[in-house]
Amino acid sequence: MSEQRVADPSRRKLLSRLAFATLMAGFVADRSVEAGNHTRAGAKIEYPPCDEKLKAEIDAVLARTEAIWNAQEWWRLPTEIWDREDPTPMYVAEELYDVMIGWDVLDRYIFPPKKGLDAFRWGYSKLWVKELAPGVALALYDHWFEIKIRAPGPIGVPRHGFDRVLSIYNKRADGWRQSLYAQCPLGPDTYVRAMAEKLVQPDWDEFYDDVKTRDIQDPRLQNK
Repeated sequence: MSEQRVADPSRRKLLSRLAFATLMAGFVADRSVEAGNHTRAGAKIEYPPCDEKLKAEIDAVLARTEAIWNAQEWWRLPTEIWDREDPTPMYVAEELYDVMIGWDVLDRYIFPPKKGLDAFRWGYSKLWVKELAPGVALALYDHWFEIKIRAPGPIGVPRHGFDRVLSIYNKRADGWRQSLYAQCPLGPDTYVRAMAEKLVQPDWDEFYDDVKTRDIQDPRLQNK
């Protein structure tokens, strides 16, 4: 899956201004981080190898999840994606203080018309899986979303977000079913820095390579 980027120039300008101060503060912190022990918000690291067969099976569930959301057919999620045999499913939503546990609260949450949801788009990437026990698998992946609330004014403007996610799946007779969905957002400072990095145009590397080949001499410094 390709990573989603902010394309609207006006949104890019606004987000850039909001991110600038935090980005500069983070630069100082980055200079003091020992190489190899930590990475910056946008640094790309590779996960260790995982079971490719299990990964393909979980990837199929996530692809179906993506298709359901993007078709706006959210009513299919509790019966086609979630594990109805588990009496205590768990959903850790980034926008809620409390963790949702159990079908009574989860079924009410997955009911977008009551929340005035106008449209929702969801995608994922960078999947990694781990077998926790026979028939139990953990999935780690990045996800992005775009959401529009059915309301006038600023609250109705489409918004974009991104998170890391941890999910747990149970193997049932009809395939893998989701038992836990936990969004793991970055801290506020790190999130803003990551957002600023996502605003960089896709052709930056090409531009940067070209700059590095130039012999740039400031004429004001020639007599210094």
